[in-house]
Amino acid sequence: MKVYIPILFLTLVLLCNVSHAAPTATTTLDSAPLSGEDDAYLSSKAAPLRTPAPTWKLGILAGFAGGNFLESDEWPQGPNFGLRFANIEHERAVWDLHLSLEKDNIIGVFAARRWHIENDRFNPYARVALGTYLDPDAELANLVEIKRFRLRGGVGFGDPFFFEFGAGIAVVGPDLYALLGYNFNF
Repeated sequence: MKVYIPILFLTLVLLCNVSHAAPTATTTLDSAPLSGEDDAYLSSKAAPLRTPAPTWKLGILAGFAGGNFLESDEWPQGPNFGLRFANIEHERAVWDLHLSLEKDNIIGVFAARRWHIENDRFNPYARVALGTYLDPDAELANLVEIKRFRLRGGVGFGDPFFFEFGAGIAVVGPDLYALLGYNFNF
């Protein structure tokens, strides 16, 4: 091993290329002045005349949910209809607010965060939401009863048509859901 290190060192020292500075400060290439004409590949329109990019997304959805919505020991299942408002950041919805009308006039209110998988044509995402169900008969109890709150996790794909399914958990039991909807950008 002791013999190989000096041989390797001498090989690297003797075989390295020595760089030299340029002999003159001038070049042999002719330079061409820029023309005053518009470039064919660049837009010459004024920025205020361009169509602004959408910044909000409104989703109209229908779905099916099953779970223990309130403090009763039953497992209600049924259709739901809702709206989802989302702010678009970097061409993707990241935060959203979901309002749904459930069975027996119960209203669901959820705030959620999404994580998108980039560069996929199906636009898949994972979504985590925290929300509650509001019962019109419960009045002030809607805001203070912890039994009404849900933590949901789901996966979905698609835009403008989308499909999402997931599960949730609460103090009173599990919660399952599936949604199908359409997004409008504005």
